[in-house]
Amino acid sequence: MLPRLVNYFGHAAVASWAFLGTASSPGKSLGSMLPDFATMIGARLADAVDPDVAAGIALHHATDAAFHQAAPVLDLMRELDDRLGELGCARGPRRATAHIGTELLLDATLLAEEPYRASFLAALTVDPALVRWREPDGPARFAILLERMRTFGVPEDLREIDAIVGRLHRITQHRPLLAPNAADLRAMATALAEHRARVEVAAATVLRAVRAALGMGMASLTH
Repeated sequence: MLPRLVNYFGHAAVASWAFLGTASSPGKSLGSMLPDFATMIGARLADAVDPDVAAGIALHHATDAAFHQAAPVLDLMRELDDRLGELGCARGPRRATAHIGTELLLDATLLAEEPYRASFLAALTVDPALVRWREPDGPARFAILLERMRTFGVPEDLREIDAIVGRLHRITQHRPLLAPNAADLRAMATALAEHRARVEVAAATVLRAVRAALGMGMASLTH
C-alpha cells in the first residue's frame, strides 16, 4: 500500500476556487490541507470546531476522489511509471514515484498562480485551536508544524527535481517494499526531470477535470 500523500499545496489551490457562490476563507483553505497535515504530524483529526475548517476537510476528501479518478491524472501516472520501468527502477519505488511524484510535479506547476499562493498563506493564519485532535499531544504537534509552515512559506523547493526526489525518499525510506536504493533514486531524478514538461502542459486539463467533478456536489460542501 502506498503511503498517504502530502501534496497539500494542490489542495490549497483547489480551495481558492472550489467554493462556488460562497466566500472563500482561510479556514476553508486550512481544512483543505488538514488531512495531509495530520499525516505529517502522525495525528488523527477529531471534529472541527469551525464550520469553515470542516467544509475544507470535506473538500479535501472530495478533491482526492475526483483527482484519482481523472483520466488525465491516470495517464500522467502511467506514463511516468513506464519511464521509470525503462530506467530500471524497482517496482515499489516506481509505483510510489509515479503516483506521488506526479502530484508533486503538479503542485510545482501551481506555484506560479498568485491566488493559489494566497490561499496557502492565508490558511497558515488560522488559529490552530480551531482544530481538534484525537491524541492529547495533537494540538502541540500541530502548532509546531503550523509555525514551521509559516516560517518556510510557499513550498518553492518543489521547483527543484532534487527536492521532489528528497521528499519521495523521506516518505518511502521506512517502507521496505517502497524504499529506493541509490540506482532507484537516480532513475527517479531522471524520469521526473523528463516528465516535468509533460505535467506542465497537462496541468490545465487536470484542473478542469477536477473542477468539473467537484462542481455537481459543491453546494453540499459549503453548508
